[in-house]
Amino acid sequence: MRPDRTAGGGRRRFLAMTGAGAGIVAGGAAVWQWYRPKRSHSEPDGRYRSLVLAWPAPETDLVMIVARERGFFTNYSLDVTTRAVTTGNQAIAALGKDSVVGAAAPALSWLPALYGGKKAKLIAGLSAGTYRLLVRSHTGIVRLENLVGKTIAVVDEDAADRRFFSVLLRRKGISPGDVHWKAVPADQISGRIASGELDGVVAHDFLAWHLLSGSGGGLTELAGSTTGHYSERINRVFGLDENYLADDPGGGVALALAFRDAGRWIEKHRDEAVTLLAPYLPQMDEDTVSDMLAHEPKPIHLIGHWLRDQMAQYADELKLIDILPDSLDSGSFAQSVCRNVLRP
Repeated sequence: MRPDRTAGGGRRRFLAMTGAGAGIVAGGAAVWQWYRPKRSHSEPDGRYRSLVLAWPAPETDLVMIVARERGFFTNYSLDVTTRAVTTGNQAIAALGKDSVVGAAAPALSWLPALYGGKKAKLIAGLSAGTYRLLVRSHTGIVRLENLVGKTIAVVDEDAADRRFFSVLLRRKGISPGDVHWKAVPADQISGRIASGELDGVVAHDFLAWHLLSGSGGGLTELAGSTTGHYSERINRVFGLDENYLADDPGGGVALALAFRDAGRWIEKHRDEAVTLLAPYLPQMDEDTVSDMLAHEPKPIHLIGHWLRDQMAQYADELKLIDILPDSLDSGSFAQSVCRNVLRP
């Protein structure tokens, strides 16, 4: 991440949005869960498609598991193969290569890549975020301001986890550069926190919940995206390679509808969702998985102007931490990188 700076106009726009605007966006996300377009929209064509999608840890991703195991891909004649990657950045990098036509990644990873020229369109929001900032208990770290000078672990130095909390710090008037971010392999984080080498960690579920629930009270959640207006915002977004979308727009329709149906199923079948997910998380027993899902935001699926509005807000937030230029028109940018595949 480049050195932080004051974001000027972007900061002013962001601060305005985090007041009344944040409530509007949050309310909009809630409305969308029950929104049904009244105008005509594209229908699935029923054509069989075999597709390769780049997906971070697909074996532990509930949306992917449900779409596959509850037959939503099959319902739309989709034979989906996942190219497993570790991070959203890797998923985006794989898009357009070796038959990969689609990718799932956080909005905070997608937007810089798209601004940098990645040839893709965002077609659907998949789920809200589960970012958690965990700190060692009884160390006096009780608010974000206390992080100055502390050492906080990140699994990936350029991951969306760090970007999310950098935005929160900037909103508090704190330079993210005043925190010592340290890249640490996931399997070493717990031990290095226990030894006192690290003051905390930023991560997302399931890793974050596994660390928190397995710490025996040694970790406390200081901040995150699972409550408040952030819980009503999309985090992971699905995008398609521009060439594929131009050649086969019907494939985009089928994928958007399959992911929409998977999200609706998760919302209505939370207990069954636990049963589906638990076998893929042997690090946690079923009760812990159930507790994790109970402390995560409810499913959100966004397309169209609802998705564009949230991408514009994320663009303004990225200006705060100097990832996107303050001169960028966030609304126009969001319009240019999103595509509503359900509209003819």
